Amino acid sequence: MLDRLMPLISSPWLYVVVFAIVAIDGFIPAMPSDPVVIGLGALTATGSPDLLLLALVVIAGGMTGDRIAYLLGRQAGHRIRNPKLIQARQKAEHALRRFGGPAILVGRFLPYGRTATAMTSGSASLPRGWFRLWSATAGVAWAVYALGLGRLGGETFIESPLLGAAFGMAMGMVVGVTHFVVTKIAARRRPPARVEPPVREPVTSGCPTP
Repeated sequence: MLDRLMPLISSPWLYVVVFAIVAIDGFIPAMPSDPVVIGLGALTATGSPDLLLLALVVIAGGMTGDRIAYLLGRQAGHRIRNPKLIQARQKAEHALRRFGGPAILVGRFLPYGRTATAMTSGSASLPRGWFRLWSATAGVAWAVYALGLGRLGGETFIESPLLGAAFGMAMGMVVGVTHFVVTKIAARRRPPARVEPPVREPVTSGCPTP
């Protein structure tokens, strides 16, 4: 199977496809980029695709997708109807108010978190330069994480790159499930939050004033 995939893996068009997938994942979460990036990270152990070039493409795609989500949030963030995105946006707004920029970094690793924090940053009219800085930081961190998991699998199963890719994706799923379980347990032990009236002023915590 790997022999059949090699022409695609060795093609420059692969980087274009990866860029598009990672970018679109920023504002359409239904297209998960994690398994693609982790799987290709495992294949870099064979020498193709190039790890450094792949990392640069992943970071660039991530920043592009974040930028589009930011603009969408600025223009039409209040029109979101997807229940999961609405819930994620509410959590993102709370996190941005409390933690500022680091919330964008953490959100990059959570389901719907990347889209929610980017759109919320846009709808709250956070400074674009400030958002780009944290988007770039989150993109680099996520690229290191995803490609690192894949490369670990590829090096572990150097004789079977596809098995290495599967191993890397399995490790990613373990990390995700562990985070989900820990979050649920912590939420159950946390006392009920006091209901407060909605705050309408723009988010300013942890970031400069526009």
